[in-house]
Amino acid sequence: MKKQTYNLTFALIAILFLVGCASTVNNVVVNAISSPLSDIKVHDIMMPMGNDPHMAMTKKLPEKSGDQRRADSLVRVIEKNIIRFKDIEVAKEEGYEFFPPEPPADMNIVHLVHRKYSDKEIKKGFDSNKPGSILYERDGNGWKLIGAMITAPVDASREELDARAPLSIAQWHLHQKVCVPKPIWDEEEWKKTFPDGSPVYGPTSSIASRSECEKFDGTFLPVVFGWMTHAYVYLDNSEDVWNQMYGHDHGGGHGNGGHSHH
Repeated sequence: MKKQTYNLTFALIAILFLVGCASTVNNVVVNAISSPLSDIKVHDIMMPMGNDPHMAMTKKLPEKSGDQRRADSLVRVIEKNIIRFKDIEVAKEEGYEFFPPEPPADMNIVHLVHRKYSDKEIKKGFDSNKPGSILYERDGNGWKLIGAMITAPVDASREELDARAPLSIAQWHLHQKVCVPKPIWDEEEWKKTFPDGSPVYGPTSSIASRSECEKFDGTFLPVVFGWMTHAYVYLDNSEDVWNQMYGHDHGGGHGNGGHSHH
């Protein structure tokens, strides 16, 4: 299980930059956000997410007694506890930051992440009063609060995922098989495209294997971050509350009209 906090990671990066060891910095960043496939404990309930090789989802399991009541209760408490973030400036004042830091103009749904809350959530469980990530949808020239993200460690068991959000109601998703530049912060490398204009690197690249990634001298990330599920508690359609495809159905993908994943 990844125990590094974002704050520790950034502190290490700062120190390592001072001593000028770029390869070590790259490894620190990569290890902080990625895990081996062997860390996943719930392979038996995983399935591909549509036609996206970079995403996997949990299957919807048979509903157990109390699951719907528990999910509905979670929605109500999230609604109550994040309403203070209706004004996005309030979220920023509390320490939430855009992820990515500068969302592209065509990115409709974004996360605002609180590093301290996010780290605590991974280790101790979801706190609806201090969620690690809150979700906003572009609304004209501003942002509309639509929900929160619930997270779990990449090595969470079926029981641990179900305890945070019932597997019969909420489908959890995981980012996987992503090729990134080496070093990962190389902005020019990130801009590289194939002849058809599609990106060489990142979560919308056609590259989804280590061998293909290595052909471009990239770093292959088997799993990125950990398990997550979105609770869209402020959408008008109640059927979309736990719909993990929401955002993908509105343009899909990163930076091309869809939503940013964390």
